[in-house]
Amino acid sequence: MFRVLSTFALLVLTLVCSSVMHAQELFLLQQLKDSYSQPQSQWPAIETADGRQVQQLAPLSLVKPKPLPSQVILGRMLFHDTSLSRDKTVSCSSCHESRLLFGDMRSQPIGIDMQRGRRNSPNIFGIDHWQSFFWDGRAETAEQQALMPIEDPKEMDFSVEGALLRINSETKYRPLIKKAFGTTTLNRQQLAKAIVAFERTIMPKDTLFSRFIAMVQHNPKAAITMLSESQLKGLHLYRTKARCMTCHNGPLLSDNRFHITGLHAFGRRLEDLGRYEHTQDPSDVGAFRTPSLVMVSHTEPWMHHGLFVSLPGIINFYNRGGAQPKPRKDRKPDPLFPTTTSLLKPLKLSKQEREDLLAFLKIL
Repeated sequence: MFRVLSTFALLVLTLVCSSVMHAQELFLLQQLKDSYSQPQSQWPAIETADGRQVQQLAPLSLVKPKPLPSQVILGRMLFHDTSLSRDKTVSCSSCHESRLLFGDMRSQPIGIDMQRGRRNSPNIFGIDHWQSFFWDGRAETAEQQALMPIEDPKEMDFSVEGALLRINSETKYRPLIKKAFGTTTLNRQQLAKAIVAFERTIMPKDTLFSRFIAMVQHNPKAAITMLSESQLKGLHLYRTKARCMTCHNGPLLSDNRFHITGLHAFGRRLEDLGRYEHTQDPSDVGAFRTPSLVMVSHTEPWMHHGLFVSLPGIINFYNRGGAQPKPRKDRKPDPLFPTTTSLLKPLKLSKQEREDLLAFLKIL
């Protein structure tokens, strides 16, 4: 009889504890909903790894005036023209396909003569917001970037002058050039300007997050009803405990900075010295530009080498504090061996928290 009563008492205690925990969870969730039903300026404070103030979340839009339609039309044609490559087999769209959100879904791009590039091709959108271009930032403007692939030996392996000769000799381009620039032939600056005019019109697809963050500006109470409980918790984690906004903030979800995350493979077969190759500054060894997280669940594979193929895997990577490689003991110490940024520290996210963060990332 005593054993039966003890079992019954234990069952009752378990049910009571479970009910109390459920009530606490509902209370905390309601608090979260109340907090995020306010204007964004009144949301819980953003937590960053270094205490730095960062940009709030915002819709991605054009920053500069809209490009001329005539230049966009010309730029679109040039963007898809294989005449810009030495053997007329590669165009800008070879690595930035519209059906793949202007990416190529490869770890590394395939260029002329089927040569494989070194770094993952980033998807094109929101270029008004970038302050530099390429993973190492070697181009300061979109116009500089637009012409560089033409002369890259692994991409198009041609010359800008040669490409211009081909374009200017084709009758189909003459009326377009005339309308776009008022001339009969295209020069180097106009070629870049036309391609960039088209690229500036490329915007990410409509997503739950883009609709949510647009609504936040006008009716935050209505906006919060657009998110599931898990997505709301993920948003909160993104802004606080997970410290994602340290590097992924603002409309572009990138801080436009360069960081050493430990994926440089220094001294190994896949070594990539990152920004150092452009600046020759020892502090830039292994540093890469922060990628955008806009539409991140549709832009795989990820990282500069394109070797990450799982979003949960990336969350686990940062939850552990990123990569912290050490110099090989069997080699002489190298003063250039990079140190992983101090911004990366273990996050100690629970399994449920990682799932909630993933639910939020999937709507970006």
